[in-house]
Amino acid sequence: MYDWMKGLILHGGQGTRLRPLTHTGPKQLINIAGKPISQWALEKLKDTGIENIAIVLGDNSPRKVIEYYGDGSRFGVDIEYIYQGRARGIADAIYRCRDFIGGDDFIVYLGDNVLFDDISPIASDGSDASLLLAHVKDPRAFGVAVIDGDRITKLVEKPKEIISDLALIGVYYFKPLMFDYIADLKPSWRNELEITEALQHMIDDNRSISFKVADSWWKDTGNPNDLLEANMKLLDKFGREGNYGITENSDILGRSFIGEGSIVRNSKIIGPAHIGNKVSIENTRIGPYTTIGDGSVIRDADIEYSLILESATISDIRMSESIIGSKSRIAGDGKNSHYSIVIGENCSVKRG
Repeated sequence: MYDWMKGLILHGGQGTRLRPLTHTGPKQLINIAGKPISQWALEKLKDTGIENIAIVLGDNSPRKVIEYYGDGSRFGVDIEYIYQGRARGIADAIYRCRDFIGGDDFIVYLGDNVLFDDISPIASDGSDASLLLAHVKDPRAFGVAVIDGDRITKLVEKPKEIISDLALIGVYYFKPLMFDYIADLKPSWRNELEITEALQHMIDDNRSISFKVADSWWKDTGNPNDLLEANMKLLDKFGREGNYGITENSDILGRSFIGEGSIVRNSKIIGPAHIGNKVSIENTRIGPYTTIGDGSVIRDADIEYSLILESATISDIRMSESIIGSKSRIAGDGKNSHYSIVIGENCSVKRG
C-alpha cells in the first residue's frame, strides 16, 4: 500500500456519443465483461497499491455512482466523493480534489478508459508528473505529446494538424505542485480548464515530466463500438470461468462464467462469455464475447458479441453487435431475422 499516494477516478461527462445508453446514467457504470467500466479503473489503482480514492462526480446521475460504490469497503478501498457537476475540464476536476489530496502524490484515472498496462511505473521515477501515452491513428481527437528522445517538449489539446501520434490516454501521476499550475489557468475556447495547458506550463518551467508509452491494448470507451471491443478484449484476457448456477440439458463450451442463482435450460453457451447472477436462459444460444447482466431473462434467442445490461428481457430474436439497456424488453419475430441494435434503459421493442 502507498500511504503517501492517493487515486482520483474522474466520473463526469455526459457521454453524448453513447446515447441513448447514457440518457439515464453515467457511461462509466455501463457493465462490460461483468463489471462497470470505472470498476476496472478502480481495480487498476488498487493493484498499484492505492487504497484511498476519490471519485469525482459529474451531473449525470451521481447518486447511482454513490449507490454502487458506497464507501469502497466491498472493493477493499476507502472512497470519498467530490462533486464537479457540469464538465469543466480534467484540470477543474483535479483542482476540486486538492483538500482530499493534501500533501500526497496522486494518480488520476479517467473512469471511461480501459487498459491492460500496469500503471505503477508512471509513479515510481520521482518526476513532478508522469503521463501514460499511446500511439493512435488519429491524434486529433486527443491531447498529444511531442517528444524529443526521453523528454516531452510540447503538449497540445486536440490539435487541428497532426504534430504527433502519441496521445495522452487518461492516466496521470502528479505531485501536489500541480495544483499551483491549475490555479493559474484560464478557461480554453471550450470553456474548460485544460490539463495539457497546465502540463505545458510545467514543461516551460523545466519541471521534470516523464512518460511511458503503453505497449498493450487500451480503449477510450466513447461509443458503442468501443464498448463492444472493450467487452471482447476484457473477456479474452480476464474472463472468468465457473458455473455457480443451474444448467439443464445445456452445453457450456469455452471459458464461460455463470453467476449465482442463474438457470440455463436447453441452451448452448460458447465462451468467452459472462452470465451474471439470477439470469434465466432457455432455448437459446449465447455466442462468444457476450455479457449478460444480472436478472436478465432470455428465451428462444441467438445472441453473440453483445452487451445485455441488467434486468433486460429478450425473446425470439437473433442478434449480434448489440447493446441492450437495463430493464429493456426486446421481442423479435424469430431467429431467421438478424439484428444489430443499440437501445437505452427501460425501452420496449417488438418486431413483426
